[in-house]
Amino acid sequence: MRDFAKEKPYILIVDDEAINRIVVSKMLSKDYISKEAASGEEALNLVYEKHPDLILLDVHMPGMSGHDVIKNLKNDKTTADIPVVFMTADDDRATEANSLMEGASDYITKPCRKDILLARINRIIELDFLQNNLKEEVKRQTAKAEERSRRIEQMSLQTVQTLAEAIDAKDQYTKGHSTRVSQYSMILAKNIGWDDERTDNLRYSALLHDVGKIGIPDAIINNPKKLKETEYDVIKSHTTLGGDILKNNVMIVGAEDVALHHHERYDGSGYPEGLAGEDISMEARIVAIADAYDAMRSRRIYRKALTPEKIRQELTEGRGGQFDPNLVDVFMRLIDEGKLDSVSRGSETVDYDSMEDSSVLLQKVMESFVAQNAVDEIDVTTGLLSRTFGERAIAESMQEEEGCFAFIDVDNLKKINDTMGHHAGDLVLKLVGDIVRSHAGNAVSCRLGGDEFIVFLKGVDKDAADERVKEITEAFTNAKNKIPEIKASSLSSGLVMCTPDDTYIDVYNKADKALYHVKQNGKEGYFFYKEEEETNDAGGVDMDRLVYGIKNSGKYYGAMEVEYRHFAKLFEYLANLQRRHRHNFKLVLITIEPTSGEKAYIDELEHAMYCMEESIKLAIRNVDVVTRYSSVQFLVMLVEPGDNSEVKIILDRIFQGYYKMCGNNKFQPLFTIADPENYNGENIHKEEQT
Repeated sequence: MRDFAKEKPYILIVDDEAINRIVVSKMLSKDYISKEAASGEEALNLVYEKHPDLILLDVHMPGMSGHDVIKNLKNDKTTADIPVVFMTADDDRATEANSLMEGASDYITKPCRKDILLARINRIIELDFLQNNLKEEVKRQTAKAEERSRRIEQMSLQTVQTLAEAIDAKDQYTKGHSTRVSQYSMILAKNIGWDDERTDNLRYSALLHDVGKIGIPDAIINNPKKLKETEYDVIKSHTTLGGDILKNNVMIVGAEDVALHHHERYDGSGYPEGLAGEDISMEARIVAIADAYDAMRSRRIYRKALTPEKIRQELTEGRGGQFDPNLVDVFMRLIDEGKLDSVSRGSETVDYDSMEDSSVLLQKVMESFVAQNAVDEIDVTTGLLSRTFGERAIAESMQEEEGCFAFIDVDNLKKINDTMGHHAGDLVLKLVGDIVRSHAGNAVSCRLGGDEFIVFLKGVDKDAADERVKEITEAFTNAKNKIPEIKASSLSSGLVMCTPDDTYIDVYNKADKALYHVKQNGKEGYFFYKEEEETNDAGGVDMDRLVYGIKNSGKYYGAMEVEYRHFAKLFEYLANLQRRHRHNFKLVLITIEPTSGEKAYIDELEHAMYCMEESIKLAIRNVDVVTRYSSVQFLVMLVEPGDNSEVKIILDRIFQGYYKMCGNNKFQPLFTIADPENYNGENIHKEEQT
């Protein structure tokens, strides 16, 4: 085992882009030794020369991809334990879930922020070191246990209890769940005549029935909405993961079977193997009932605890389908006789003094593991709650009082990122966070991710909610209009009035539909969900609002600014008009070039391009069209401009505005004019604008 106090950890950076490797290597240079590999093949060669303490691995590379590299590493026992962190520009939950399922320790999106990258690397390396220490400690404690056989049973129970508590700690709503399932299972087993030895094995097996959840991402476990099929598949995999973890366990008879089969159903429709009837072990059938019963009695992020009447109904309806009918009959009798009431629903403080040394160590290690793998509570860009904490806080608030649920979407954020840079996009997101905090009162707010936010306005009626959301929208509009880079942004909001009887999932879906209504009617604004809106067809669209929305979304200062592919379509349209009806138009290419002898930087070029774009939009008529053609060029179509001398007058107006806004002479504009109708390669007019 390496001593990191004496030697810096060694990190291998794998990326086919040299600039990415250089940037990341520079970020790590103070605290780590790093090597670089430009391909998957080169990375594997370097790994076998000297095992790194961590690998930063690009996902998409020519030849051997990051997925291929991690597969090779995990299939080799000598390299399987090396922590791998995927680096990718992909930003979707499915990619992240797949990466974790492949064995990655973490997943970070590019471009990497130095503070986030270092924090994650530090956490993983420290945890890996801690886990290696734990392995050594377990070996030592196993040797001690063999010398003190009389203490094996006590130590085993404490270890199992600790592990169960650590699993439950991944979700605050399941705290104590494994312990209660174990207690319910023991009571049921004793009442069907089991002896002490078999009951004790069931006790430990039930404590570990959810051990596979230690490998399920917290973001999926704590998701309050309906899971996607891929996410549900990940959740279901906790049974097979649990079976693998407990495989060949000889100390607790039946633990592997219970972990693997407690979600099988008596009618054969369960998972993972679709077992039915008595093909499912009695232990797994007992734990299935106890697990479902505790889940129904417990509060969840997406619902309140079920009433006793509802629980009885669910158990009765599950008799012979989900559950063993004979066991359901016994369990219902135990409920009626109050024999399950003794199971504690509280959580007790861990008593370290009464525990064996090894169990104390494991308890602290597992607590550290859970804490280190917890997601950040605050979204760093907006200052609002992060998704995991925010959705949970909002769901809890919704269960306590009525209010208004707002689903807010930032319009045109992608366009701003693409044209103005991600710094401008981050500026928009920060502005939304600032305004929500200052105008939403005592609301609970979070960033869902990307350009989406949710806000729960507590204790407000519809009129108050309308006023509050209007304030937020107007405040954002006033603020963004003062910042040229983000003027294209706006807010669209879907609103739902709700009571504590409403579920988070249902309200979220309704808010999403209300937001869609806003988008359908031209973006920018807000709309309260109405039940009758669900059945409306396209004929129910508010045409006045639709026309207003189209005008508002399409408004521009002077030139009609479009993407290049739309520009090409408009060019063909105008060319047809010219051929058929003699409508004249000119095509102008404007290029920004560095002034001779001047040293210029990329950010200065972007500023110059921004100034030119703004000048074009302000100086040209509504019927003209402009698009950004390259990093230094714009294409402009001038409709009915007259001859080239009149075109030059228009261009002079554009360039005067450019120089006025740009404020420096590091870049000079050039222009080229073409007449599309008569273009033969010779009638192009090109010159420099001075």
